[in-house]
Amino acid sequence: MKVEQGQKAPDFNVQDIYGKTVRLSDFKGKKVLLSFFRDVSCPFCNLRVRDLSNRREQLEAEGLQMIFFFESSAEVLTNSLLHQKASPIPLVGDPDKAIYAQYGVESSALKMMKTFFQTGAISAMKDGATIEVAQTKDKASMTLIPADFLIDEKQMLHTAHYGGHIRDHITVSELEKFVKS
Repeated sequence: MKVEQGQKAPDFNVQDIYGKTVRLSDFKGKKVLLSFFRDVSCPFCNLRVRDLSNRREQLEAEGLQMIFFFESSAEVLTNSLLHQKASPIPLVGDPDKAIYAQYGVESSALKMMKTFFQTGAISAMKDGATIEVAQTKDKASMTLIPADFLIDEKQMLHTAHYGGHIRDHITVSELEKFVKS
């Protein structure tokens, strides 16, 4: 079931790829971007991770913490150079998609197909494919649709953004607006 703006963000207690415990409740008093991605080899996801990792210091200085979930295993994430560079952003492998379910992250073949009708999709796929990531034999979902959640200092959902296609994430300008609010 999807979560909605104004409700308390569901807490979780998981291990990141380095074995560190990550609980949403530990971020109380801070603004948080919680992002759900597809598989570690998804070119669109890798572009997004690279973009946010490059902006991490600026966003953190403005008061935003980030937590990234992937349907890949922790082992696969740990072996990916791109994802190693995302550190210290907590990266969580959730191949069973337990936290995905808690937040109502969906799979949709129709939304996946819509991706390729979006302007710039093919060039983004090519750009994302050039990023060095771990090769995996993990079974990845082709239809998992990304989702982003902006959580305020009181652990309330400020924004619940469910992607309309596999490239659809909350915009950076929306992130910046949130951290300044």
